[in-house]
Amino acid sequence: MESATATAPATGSIAHPDGERLMAPPDREARLVGWLCAGTGLALFAVMGLLGLTMRLTQAEVLGVSDEWFYRIMTLHGSGMLAGILLALMGGIWYVLKSVAELSFTRMLVSYAAMVLGAVVVLVSVVFGGFGAGWTFLSPLPFLPAEAWDTWAAAAYFIGLMLVGVSFLVFCIDVLTTLTRTYGGLSGALGVRFLRDRDDNPPPPQVIAATAVTAQGTLASAVGSTILIALLGKSIDSGVELDALWAKNLTYFFGHSYANLIIYLGAGMIYVLLPRYAGRQWKTTKPLAYGWLATLLLVTTAYGHHLYMDFVQPGAASVIATVSSSAAALPVAVVTVYTGVMLVWGSRYRWTLASVLIYLGFAGWTIGGVGAVIDSLIPINFRFHNTLWVPAHFHTYLMLGAVFWVMAFLVHMLERAAGRPASERVAKASVGAMVLGGYGLVGAWYASGALGVPRRYSVQPVDTEVYSAVASACVALFAVGFLLVLFEVGRLALAARGGAGRGSGAAAPPPIAGAAAAAGPAPARPALTSPLQIGTVVAIAVAASFALLPGISAATEGNVQMHHLAHAVQYLYGIALGIAFGSTPSIFRRLAPRWTGAAIAAGIIGSTAMLLAMVPAIYEPLQDDDVLHSLYHVGVVALGVITGFGAALLGPTTGKLLAVLSVGMGLMYAAGVTGG
Repeated sequence: MESATATAPATGSIAHPDGERLMAPPDREARLVGWLCAGTGLALFAVMGLLGLTMRLTQAEVLGVSDEWFYRIMTLHGSGMLAGILLALMGGIWYVLKSVAELSFTRMLVSYAAMVLGAVVVLVSVVFGGFGAGWTFLSPLPFLPAEAWDTWAAAAYFIGLMLVGVSFLVFCIDVLTTLTRTYGGLSGALGVRFLRDRDDNPPPPQVIAATAVTAQGTLASAVGSTILIALLGKSIDSGVELDALWAKNLTYFFGHSYANLIIYLGAGMIYVLLPRYAGRQWKTTKPLAYGWLATLLLVTTAYGHHLYMDFVQPGAASVIATVSSSAAALPVAVVTVYTGVMLVWGSRYRWTLASVLIYLGFAGWTIGGVGAVIDSLIPINFRFHNTLWVPAHFHTYLMLGAVFWVMAFLVHMLERAAGRPASERVAKASVGAMVLGGYGLVGAWYASGALGVPRRYSVQPVDTEVYSAVASACVALFAVGFLLVLFEVGRLALAARGGAGRGSGAAAPPPIAGAAAAAGPAPARPALTSPLQIGTVVAIAVAASFALLPGISAATEGNVQMHHLAHAVQYLYGIALGIAFGSTPSIFRRLAPRWTGAAIAAGIIGSTAMLLAMVPAIYEPLQDDDVLHSLYHVGVVALGVITGFGAALLGPTTGKLLAVLSVGMGLMYAAGVTGG
């Protein structure tokens, strides 16, 4: 590793001599969010890692954990890892975006609180309630507990994951709203105008990445909320029935999308951090912009490779999933990794603990992605489906990719605050142990999966325990390296607290020529920006009430799905009225943008309450009283008005997206929920 010269400034021993000019110094809010999210996320990762080691030692027949507790641990491990890494990288990309967009500190704290609360609720449901259906909560398993857990435990688990989803949704809506306002709408923030040669100053790469991730994250959160509320409804009313194929599609769309978006959040963060060590700007190029546009489509359709074994799944969906899963590796992963390696090549890269972890994260993402593509090929998936090959590939890109980047982010902030790099000896020892241990673990899984050893089994097939034993030893080695990193983190924190460095607050030199600068935020605009748009939406509301609703209502007798569809149309009617009213210039000027937080809350609460109101146990007792029954339907319309009004205040991009997805949640619910 390079050492600083005696005359170098405090931060010069950390970054490349030209690197300081490529990143504005983070303000206090950015630093607080970074410390909070990265610290909490890594703490969750450490605890969940210990649970993972416990499972491997059980499968190696070293520990005697009961089957009941094994599946509890497996459920908590998966859920906690997802929440922890997601939270850490939400903080990471927020940190690098704060200097180019006026993000809301308050809303980020609300998102953080919802994530932590969700993790606590999941912990209670598993440890005290005994819930052990796995983090994928596939229906009907949560309702077949074999006396291992009570109904309240399953309901609590669904609520906990819903809070995780709400956390990410608040984050996505706030970031998407801010970036589209700052960079000229969705086409500007995604670089579409740049691709059409209509923008000479395109948004920086982290903005394009964050825009794509938050748009996709809003969709994934809406889908996840729909299936989780449907499962919660079944917990309330045991007579509710869920279509199994519908439930599995929504569950894997939610889970697969979140797993992919975690690594994409990390990529957006790396666009800013890596240039500080390479001294070269990560520029916005057309291949990069095209890559993120393609990713919007490919991530949406790739999840279907989890359903190859479901013979009732339409064949076309499996073909699309195969193509999307293979193609998804090209647009972002290949472009980002290749560009990142080229930035390092010949750059006099500053090798510190943080920068080494950034570089190694590319390897984890690449190797894990190749493993995923191999598994997504139908003939191979026939052999590898639900074997240990699956945890092998996603642990490669999450543990050896995303988690390496989280650690790099935390060390980067501390090195900057302390004014010195981490110890070279500690860096070499810790990274060496984590690389050997991490790849030893996933290597044992890849080998086991190729042999057909199943995943999610507390007891492994005879004579395969040795793979679990080897994997356990490798996890222990990884843990040693991880503890060394934490040791050095503590030393850097003490140095920063003692004032050894001034890097966290020092002013950076002016940006180099051509460096992307933050655009000033444009004036707030409503979701519907013209009288024609408002009139069109009002016409849709009238059509829904006079053309669609009577026919659907007539078909509801004895048909629960049609009853749900009628509620969805009433909700659509309310949303159309709410978004049209909220978009009128006089109303919008009085409320926006001061009420953006309330608008986000209105959208989330309105759509959630609408789906819960569809639980038969809630509305059936009202049907015998004409007044109460009428008030119930008025309430559904009112929830739509609240949602639409909130959407109107969020701007043309986020507002319309939220309104459409809220209506879509009602339609999705009607398609898959019966009984009661």
